[in-house]
Amino acid sequence: MNNKDMLDFINANFTMRSNVNCYNKLNCFVDAMRNNQYYPITDEEIHRGVEYKKAELKSIVKQIGMFFPNEDQCPAEVLIESFCNQSLQQFLDYKHAHNN
Repeated sequence: MNNKDMLDFINANFTMRSNVNCYNKLNCFVDAMRNNQYYPITDEEIHRGVEYKKAELKSIVKQIGMFFPNEDQCPAEVLIESFCNQSLQQFLDYKHAHNN
């Protein structure tokens, strides 16, 4: 693990700590969404909740990379970005459709 990896890991942990409450609200929102209900949440809380999950997933990829250093982590990070962006859009679309 080089200095950049260590800094990324620390940054991911900071992001997770600062967004944990929003992530918990996002979980309640998603549970309600699955049941075709609505849980009040702001757009900012949705964004921060998704950022929490993104940081968590990227942190896991970094940790796995310590055991498999020859594996390229870039494809996994691209997948994480794509997954989080799609989820964010889906959550925002549901929220805005429910509010209209």
